[in-house]
Amino acid sequence: MKNLIEKLDSSIILQVLSLVLLLVLAATSGSQAAQATSNAQINRYVIAVSANYGGEGRPVLRYAESDAKSFAKVLGEMGGVQSGNVILVKEPGVAGLQKHFDGLDSKIAQNKNSSGRNEVLFYYSGHADEKGLRLGKEVYAWKELRKRIDAMKADVKIAVIDACGSGAITRLKGGVAVPAFMVDQSSDMKGYAFITSSTQDESSQESDKLKGSFFTHSLVSGLRGAGDLSGDGKVTLSEAYQFAFNETLQKTETTLGGAQHPSRDMNLAGTGDVVMTDLRSTSAGLELDEDVDGRLFIRDEKGVLVAELYKKSGRAMSLGFPAGKYTVRLERPAEYKETTVTLQDNYRARLSQKQFAAVSAEKTTLRGSVEFKSERTCAAGDTNQCSLDSLDRSGTSHTTFNLYDHDKEPRKGVQIGLFATRSEDYFIGSQLSLFVNSANKDMRGLQVTGLLNLAENVDGAQISGTLNYAESFQGLQLGFVNLVNDKSDGVQIGYVNAAFDTLGSVQVGFVDLAKQVDVQVGFVDVAGSSDVQVGFVNVAPKADVEVGFVDVAGKSDVQVGFTNVSYKQGGTQVGYVNTATHSKGRQVGFVNVCLECEKTPIGFVSIVGNGVWSATSSINEMGALGISLHLGTAYFFTAFEGARQFEKGTNFEHFSDTWESGVGFGTQFGSYGSHFELEYTHFNTYDRFRMNDVDWGHHHRLRLGYVYRLLPGIGLGVGGTMNVATQGKHDDVLLKPLGEYHDDVGSKNHKGRVWPGFYSAITVGRF
Repeated sequence: MKNLIEKLDSSIILQVLSLVLLLVLAATSGSQAAQATSNAQINRYVIAVSANYGGEGRPVLRYAESDAKSFAKVLGEMGGVQSGNVILVKEPGVAGLQKHFDGLDSKIAQNKNSSGRNEVLFYYSGHADEKGLRLGKEVYAWKELRKRIDAMKADVKIAVIDACGSGAITRLKGGVAVPAFMVDQSSDMKGYAFITSSTQDESSQESDKLKGSFFTHSLVSGLRGAGDLSGDGKVTLSEAYQFAFNETLQKTETTLGGAQHPSRDMNLAGTGDVVMTDLRSTSAGLELDEDVDGRLFIRDEKGVLVAELYKKSGRAMSLGFPAGKYTVRLERPAEYKETTVTLQDNYRARLSQKQFAAVSAEKTTLRGSVEFKSERTCAAGDTNQCSLDSLDRSGTSHTTFNLYDHDKEPRKGVQIGLFATRSEDYFIGSQLSLFVNSANKDMRGLQVTGLLNLAENVDGAQISGTLNYAESFQGLQLGFVNLVNDKSDGVQIGYVNAAFDTLGSVQVGFVDLAKQVDVQVGFVDVAGSSDVQVGFVNVAPKADVEVGFVDVAGKSDVQVGFTNVSYKQGGTQVGYVNTATHSKGRQVGFVNVCLECEKTPIGFVSIVGNGVWSATSSINEMGALGISLHLGTAYFFTAFEGARQFEKGTNFEHFSDTWESGVGFGTQFGSYGSHFELEYTHFNTYDRFRMNDVDWGHHHRLRLGYVYRLLPGIGLGVGGTMNVATQGKHDDVLLKPLGEYHDDVGSKNHKGRVWPGFYSAITVGRF
């Protein structure tokens, strides 16, 4: 028994030792294999094809070539592709493209002797349909294209196709979207991956704002680092695809082409990940701190948009770019910020939220301009305008005629309805009917009817015998009643015109109503804000220029009318009656009323709250008691005066029958309080029993005096005068001083008298 136990123990020990030895050998072998794979080189080749022209009846694309260059560039900078391994192909035919495939196969075969794995990345931007790539007038069938890519002499083949209906290529082998394997230097990978910009029955779209396709722009932004969801400094194929999928879908949901869904078909076998770009491979880069939150637009020195992404707070992000100067714009709801950063080799700049400075959403604002004039463009990101542009380029024009012409699809051409027309989608062309035209979405063109035009937004004209209504318009509304609800730019001509928001042009009618408008011409013009109003009655809380019989404004620059009323007057009022609470400009009129004036009014009666308004009682050398009123400012005032002479020899106890009334003007030489004043007054003189005689006597007086401010509101005055009097029909109205120090001039029938005089006075009021 003892010998048996010893034999069993020896057997177990030998087995254990053998197992340990096998594990050591396996670990050593695995380590050596891993080291060999790690040292293996990845040889990447890019063939980027662009085809703006897709044959007859297809719109010429604008950005296919730049899309192909952008894709190749980011892989050259961050994807390990040598410059000699990039093939750019422009506007090829089928045979030409096949020749490039053959040439690339030969190049790969020549490099087979070198260690490592070969990868081919095929990119196409251009036209396509359910049949295949549209290369000019030729078609490269999906089946043949896929067969050729599968046959490439490379370990891994990745195809990215940005074209309409490109999803058809992912369905040829029943491919389904599966989690991607990705390739780096520690993996052993073979197979293929097809990434397309849209599904089989969808359109792929390009944007003037982005100057490229929605899909490629999003994909390149993701490869720059925006798609690095794991934060490991690498962007894998699945990360890049997922980022491009989300961004493309978001940007195309409201365009005419509709929501665009990128698709994929992957059949990759091995271990590891397909790493498309490595952020650490660029010596220059941009590090976004965790607190940065919002949509970022990054442009280079030439203003080219090189990346766009949405970043949430709470996670840092790295982006790779070549060295250079970049402008980074951060947009959030109702918030626009911007900063500039210079990237240098061997330096990664950091950006935090506090480094962004607020900027205006408007580039410039001129008086009377309306900002939305430049906003309603595809280049400015207006998806409705992009949809209309796309319909204009690719839609087929046709004309229909029915009693009631109704179209639910995007339409280009002419709709004629005997009674009515209706378009439920984007429309370019004309709608003509006897009674009603209706456009439920944006239209570019003309609506003509006898009764009613209705539209969401019109870029063109509405002409109706009764009523035109639009949510907004750019162009013309011509009808008995014209109504627009939102911001618009154009002309309304009708009996009643109403713009409930900003109208950036002209209203011409009997009654014009607007929240904000450039010009109103009508009998009654009412606006919240207006540049120019010309009418019988003009009313606006804010108006630059009003010309009419009655002008009323809260704030105005120029008012010309019979009666002008303004709370704050910034310029000039010219009229019979001018009133202003506060005026920075000049009032010129028969009656001017201003509670606070910065400039002196000019008129027959000027009542100025911060000016001169005083009453003066005086006695002069003729023994006449005078009462005068001064109205105006210290620079210029008008004087109204009445006087009656005491009868000579009565010791100022009885008045004579001669009295006078006059109007004049003067100045206090700009001084308030104690001051010198110079005044000229013209009087009519008459006998109270001969008031009805036409030929009264006249008295001209020039007076220079001094007023001393005795107390606030009370002053004493004294001065000298020079007087000239002429007679009327009666000698007794030819004035003279109490003393005999005058000189008679003139003829027997036209007597005159000249003498110097003096006066003393007391003044009360503001002077």
